[in-house]
Amino acid sequence: MPAGIPEGLPTFATIGAAGGTLASSDGRLTLTVPSGALGGDTLIGIEPITAKAPGSLGLDYRLTPEGLTFANPVTLTFTHSAAEAAATGPDSLRVATRDARGYWRVADTQRDAAQRKVSVTTTHFSDWSYVAGLQIAPASATVAVDKTKILRVTRCGDQPDPEAGNEQRLLLECRSEPTGASPQWSVNGVVNGNTSVGTITTITGVERIASYTAPHALPTPNPVAVQAQFDVGTSRTVLVSNITVVDALRVYEGTAFGRASTRISNEEQWVEMSANLRFTYNPQLSVAGDLWYDGTGTAYVHGKPIGCDSGSAMVSVQSASLVLHTEGPLAGTYALGAAALAEVRLTCGDPPQRLTIPIAGGIGAGGGGAGDNCPTLSIGQDPDHLSGAWSCTVSDGSTMRANWTLRAVE
Repeated sequence: MPAGIPEGLPTFATIGAAGGTLASSDGRLTLTVPSGALGGDTLIGIEPITAKAPGSLGLDYRLTPEGLTFANPVTLTFTHSAAEAAATGPDSLRVATRDARGYWRVADTQRDAAQRKVSVTTTHFSDWSYVAGLQIAPASATVAVDKTKILRVTRCGDQPDPEAGNEQRLLLECRSEPTGASPQWSVNGVVNGNTSVGTITTITGVERIASYTAPHALPTPNPVAVQAQFDVGTSRTVLVSNITVVDALRVYEGTAFGRASTRISNEEQWVEMSANLRFTYNPQLSVAGDLWYDGTGTAYVHGKPIGCDSGSAMVSVQSASLVLHTEGPLAGTYALGAAALAEVRLTCGDPPQRLTIPIAGGIGAGGGGAGDNCPTLSIGQDPDHLSGAWSCTVSDGSTMRANWTLRAVE
């Protein structure tokens, strides 16, 4: 399976022989290094990456420096939300790691249901993910009145690894199987729902995929609980997806990554920026079918100017915007951008000198300027979930690329 690519804000800490801790920027993963695990000061990083593990609950994470080994095991602790706890079978929660072959291997997992945590110990760094075997996805979502949301019940199994003597288990791709027990769908306890809380419809023979249609007006209570109930003999499993119904999508949250590079005199100059972003609807700037959202957030800027080594810094986002086009020639498309200026400490020149240089980082997608032929972005059938990957070579020969995941939360 391919490795994930950066998505979101990385975090770093220098940890030495005395040990220490480091948390991911979203607070979901905590690394605990015990005393004696490292021989000396080491720069440790946690980088969120796109989810590639089958059954992944959210992002995957790359621990750096990749391949680092420890004298004593370190502990990785994943924390999940109450919504995710309701959307999965509690016994199916586990942790997986990507091996050198590109396979995701199940790790020995300890669960703490009361604290909604699972943890593993390891002596090496690689890509890690928090996964569920049986789940309803999405675990939570936002949908506008009269709009629909597709829900899927999937089972993500595993199998023995013959190359490891069948002693280890490899994750399998998730499936929405039409066979086996079919769920009974309900909304707020009403079988198939109704016009007050929203309705559920399924496809004959594919009962594990359902479409929720929001009511004409905001329901009470809100969010609504969409349930998929399985009864097998005396055993009952209930998976819950919490869906908030809104009259308009007003807030998006998520992560984004961008890279701009150019080559001058056979030397590459590049800047990367990753960010955690929140976009809020601005009615004053939203005119003629263009829905404008102002953005805020935190960015990690990492760059290499010509004649210098690379360096990085963490700063607040200075400007960001998200524009959804609903009318006119651009109807059905959107554009997003974010920018930050960081004072970065670098070594430059010959002889080398330590300098502090301002580096402008940026993330942009959704069309180019004059003379450029950059692709547009389609809103698609699910406007409460905007995600994608984008690349463009502009008129001066520079190459830009970006990837992002934004979800409506209000």
